[in-house]
Order: sequence, then C-alpha cells, then structure tokens
Amino acid sequence: MRHDQSLLVASLSLIIASATACHSGAPASGTASNTTADVSSSAMPPSSDPAVQAMTMEQAGEYLTIVGSCNDCHTQGWTESKGKVAPADRFAGLNVGFRGEWGTVYGKNLRTITQRQNEDHWVKVLRTSDGGDGKPPMPWWNTALMSDRDLRAMYRYIKSLGPNPKGTPRNLVPGKEPTGPYIWVTPKTGP
Repeated sequence: MRHDQSLLVASLSLIIASATACHSGAPASGTASNTTADVSSSAMPPSSDPAVQAMTMEQAGEYLTIVGSCNDCHTQGWTESKGKVAPADRFAGLNVGFRGEWGTVYGKNLRTITQRQNEDHWVKVLRTSDGGDGKPPMPWWNTALMSDRDLRAMYRYIKSLGPNPKGTPRNLVPGKEPTGPYIWVTPKTGP
C-alpha cells in the first residue's frame, strides 16, 4: 500500500510539473529558457483573432493542414493511407481531378507555389478565392475566415518542406474531358 501511495504521489507530481511547464511556456526538461538570440522568425506572433497556438508557426501550420484536410486534395495517397504519408511527400499535388460544372480541377503542388510566392500573396489568395477565380472543391469560404496568423503558419509549414518539382495535370474548362482519373463532385438527382 505504501508503495502504491508513493507511486501515486510521484505520478501526480510529474503531471503537475509538466502542466506548469506547458502553461508557463518553460521547457519541461528543466533546461534554461530560450534567449532572444535563440528565437527564430517562426516564433508565434500575437493574434487578436482566434488562432491556433503552438511552439512555432511551422508546428501550427502542420496541425492546421491536417485538421483542415488540406492533404486530402494536395497530397497523393493521403486518403488511401489514412494520413500515413511522410512529410517529404506531402503537398506535391494530386493527379486525380475534381470534376463539376466548373470543369476539372486538380489539387495543386503547394510546395512549388510557396517557393515562388511570398507569404502576403498566399494570404491574399486564400482570402479572396484566388481573386475570384477559385474553383470547388477548395473551401474558399473557410480560408477567407481564417486568421492571418493561421494562414501564415500554413504557408511557413508548407514552405519549410522545401521544393518538390512534381507536376500536376492542368485544370480543364467545362466540356473538356479529362484523360486521367477524376471524381465527379456535383451531386446528381436520380430519375
């Protein structure tokens, strides 16, 4: 019984110490906290809007891209593997089209886009439905509601993955038949 109580006290002490370290932002390992020189440009800036909190912008971005289902349309094999795709293979685009009255669109290679586009432009595109040219199934109405900090975190995470030269098929106008695989997205009414 005495051993069980000692184990319980030790476990509770560890939990309280970990919770205190997480709440204060201090390292749980007991090492000295970061100095100003150690803080990178990826440190989380303050946000007056609702936004994800993480240790770095890249960590927040990775989390947002996963829970936002970005990989579903921008990472080959994501859905089939139930998310078991190595970061080195993420966001290189999808060769399966999404077809509807708008034509056929393909999940773009976001790694290439982040390498040639600056962060401000990324935010503008996701806020304005690509200047009004955005097509389904991209949930433009959702990205327009995200905080600037969250959109910037997604950009920094995807950019941190580095370039990936893999190409994706070009979008097709309505009436043009895709030659590769596609998913019909527009609901159809039965007879």
